[in-house]
Amino acid sequence: MPPRVPTIVVAAILVVAGFATLGAPAHAAKGMEIALQDDGAFVSEYSIKRKKALGLADKLFVSRIRVNLPWSAIVNSPRKKKRPKKRHYDFTSYDALYRKAKQHGIKLQVTISGFAPAWATGNHKIGGYKIKTKYFKEFAHAVAKHFRLAADRYSVYNEANYVSWNGPLSSAAKTYRELYKIAYKEIRKTDPRAKILIGETAPYAQSGRSIAPLKFIRDVVKPGPLKADGYAHHPYDFRHSIDYRYPGSDNVTISSLSRLTKQLDKLAKSKRLTTPAGKPLDVYLTEYGYMASGRYRVSESRRAKYVTKAFQIALDNPRVKQMLQYLLVKPPPRSDFFDTSIVGKKAKLTKTFKALASWAKKQATHRKIARRLPRP
Repeated sequence: MPPRVPTIVVAAILVVAGFATLGAPAHAAKGMEIALQDDGAFVSEYSIKRKKALGLADKLFVSRIRVNLPWSAIVNSPRKKKRPKKRHYDFTSYDALYRKAKQHGIKLQVTISGFAPAWATGNHKIGGYKIKTKYFKEFAHAVAKHFRLAADRYSVYNEANYVSWNGPLSSAAKTYRELYKIAYKEIRKTDPRAKILIGETAPYAQSGRSIAPLKFIRDVVKPGPLKADGYAHHPYDFRHSIDYRYPGSDNVTISSLSRLTKQLDKLAKSKRLTTPAGKPLDVYLTEYGYMASGRYRVSESRRAKYVTKAFQIALDNPRVKQMLQYLLVKPPPRSDFFDTSIVGKKAKLTKTFKALASWAKKQATHRKIARRLPRP
């Protein structure tokens, strides 16, 4: 899949310093969660004001907002080649989002992610090359400690099977295993009740760019068993119709989710990857969308059809607990090569947004999703 690192970095660099006192999150209703991510809107307010973005999230019956916490954007002096003697971490914009989202009944889902700062990589550049996992512990601890009263669900890293985030690919599984174990321990120590997702995998193998997700997770657990509360995955397929079954038994797009659930069942049976209770992992589809512009753009009418059908596919699968639309608002020019937005400039609603909002309202009416229609 096309790399979309700059989109996240542009949004994340705009995070400013500070700390907030946070309260306990509300409990969500039962049913599949409708989730949304757009760090440029919800965190940095770069593309649209947070208040407006949350109002649009309400129209989609969103119950979760996923945010990436990029290590290099949150720690001080990320460009230095030598690790600073004093390090501090900066969560102010995330705190502001938490407070405002809570007013809408929306909970945060935190991804402890890269890029790593230059002093924590093998080539001394901000990125994902030969991540020095020993330095990751402090970051994971800082996140868990800060969000222990605000977030009840975490995931560890982003698309660690993709070379931009975690390279080289020859050691990607080993590195991710270390990152995951570190974060899992720090989160469990700080908040034993929190739920932790493993994976956040890109959908398919690309020569020199990514490892097929099912091969990747098998390699991650090969040295020994791991525990998790769910598996996070990004089932994109920009190049084909919604019904296309991407070839390769270790690749997983929206039309081939059964490959993932069967693999998770096998890993649970062999006790390589289970929930703390020893059960197979459920699935959280934490990024999805179709291109609104660029090389892989599809017509707005087709996009509206594909996106709503994808959400229905997720809803029809009892193992899927969450389906997330990645990007709300059209990204800025510097990062618009990855444009899966469903709202245009000046908050103009697209046909895709309207179709998804209509679909979500129908599911809320029938009590099939986590967020319900308000009482009359």
